[in-house]
Amino acid sequence: MKILIIIFCLFTQIAEKQKELDELKTKLTAVRNDIQQLEKQKVGTLTHIEKIDEGISLTIKYIDELTSQESKEKASVHELSKRLARLEAKMKYRKDDLRERLIRLYKWTPFYKLEILFSSKSLPEILSSSYYLQILAKDDQKAFFEFKSDWQRYLTDKKMREELIITLAERKDEKERELNYLNEERNKKKNILNKVAKQADEKKKLEKELKSAQRKLEELIVELERKREKIKKGTNYLENNKGTLPWPCRGKVITNFGKIIHPKYNTKTKNNGIDISASYGDNVHAVAPGKVVYADRFMGYGNLVLIDHLDGYYSLYGYLAEILVDVNKEIIEGRIIGRIGESGSLSGPMLHFELRKDGKPVDPLAYLK
Repeated sequence: MKILIIIFCLFTQIAEKQKELDELKTKLTAVRNDIQQLEKQKVGTLTHIEKIDEGISLTIKYIDELTSQESKEKASVHELSKRLARLEAKMKYRKDDLRERLIRLYKWTPFYKLEILFSSKSLPEILSSSYYLQILAKDDQKAFFEFKSDWQRYLTDKKMREELIITLAERKDEKERELNYLNEERNKKKNILNKVAKQADEKKKLEKELKSAQRKLEELIVELERKREKIKKGTNYLENNKGTLPWPCRGKVITNFGKIIHPKYNTKTKNNGIDISASYGDNVHAVAPGKVVYADRFMGYGNLVLIDHLDGYYSLYGYLAEILVDVNKEIIEGRIIGRIGESGSLSGPMLHFELRKDGKPVDPLAYLK
């Protein structure tokens, strides 16, 4: 009974997960179609990269979901195998028991001895005969029906396991296709950026796009600040803990606050925060308590989370692979808000981190411990 409950729960989870997989696959197909359309049009580098990054993020998520589904299906195969082994052992015992009963029946009813001993029919088929059911004792009938029930359950479970094994093989092939597609998407992004690095006019266009993305982000923060009711509660948390705030992630600062010239693309921009090189998928934490006011994709910043810390203070977390918080949710310091990614990044996996005071960027290193 316990194994039956486990199998039922696993199959329920598999069905629910498959629905999520189908929805994710639909989104992924739509994004890939958009990428194909953009390749036929003359669009900005940042716009093109943004859509490719979205495809990369969805592909990675899809592969992770496939792996999760695969794990559940393997668990179901394992549980079914255990149940089949138990049923086989149980049926073997019952089969031996029924054979002894048949021998007694053979001695009592010699007229049918040849059919019982030499029939090509299976034991359940022989015993299904109304004649035998009539002459079998009640105890014998009970033993037969239990054997028949176990046999039917065995055939059903065996078929389920065989179907799951086939599904697992298909799942493996699908994962390999998606991994190949992921490599293609990353190479596509790399080729676009290499093209920019070699052409002066493309560099200028990218620089213009990056500055435009920064302005749009500033406009977003100004708009959020305008809508929010000003409530002064003494010294702000960030000011009160200046120099002691926890780091948003583990890693190495590769780009500091202030004016920068990109070493590869020679683009001249102002970095309104810092860029922290980190391992793909590492956790990103909120540096202070606050309220999530933005959690979505944003041109030039990939997956972006913006947290309001009151009194005009905001913290910003960009280039995320995955967002793990919802808008309008109050969060505490240290809460995991996302995972390190490369969406929006021109230089691989990293976290773009900013702090804003009255809408204006300040050097995060002055606030972090």
